[in-house]
Amino acid sequence: MRSSTRLAALVTGALASIALAVPAIAQDDVKAQFQARYTALRTAMEAHDTTTIGKIFAPGYQMTDLRGESHSGSELVERLSKMAARPANPSRHAETKVLSATVSGDSATVQQQLVAGGTRAGDDGKEHTMEMVSEATDTWTKAGVDWQLSRSVQTSMTVKRDGEVFFHEGK
Repeated sequence: MRSSTRLAALVTGALASIALAVPAIAQDDVKAQFQARYTALRTAMEAHDTTTIGKIFAPGYQMTDLRGESHSGSELVERLSKMAARPANPSRHAETKVLSATVSGDSATVQQQLVAGGTRAGDDGKEHTMEMVSEATDTWTKAGVDWQLSRSVQTSMTVKRDGEVFFHEGK
């Protein structure tokens, strides 16, 4: 094989590899961008920072739960503002994980999973490990340079006590 033909084959192979890798890198960047927004929302919720939550929620934000009931962003913020701040509890944790994110213009669809849990005393007086896993399909809209959460539709929820499922609904 002549050196110019070999060089052309190498260049073509390299370009093909780059072309295949770029969408995967772009998808990771999109997921990371929305992961940061969920982290900011979780931080604001834990701090009862209704101003920041209001900036992350789009005007008219709606959340639809598993029963099909809709709740407005203002209703959720009002409910949060009435809740007393809880003292720090090292056994409690909550994390939202972006499973997938697809952007189309100024709109994005994100599949996310919330895992939360901790320990608490049961009716039997014993400490129990609780875990809740919830999944939702969220719609985000671009507002200037930031993405705002426009709609959330809960698709499943599983609650475990001491590792055993005692409630499951959805997919």
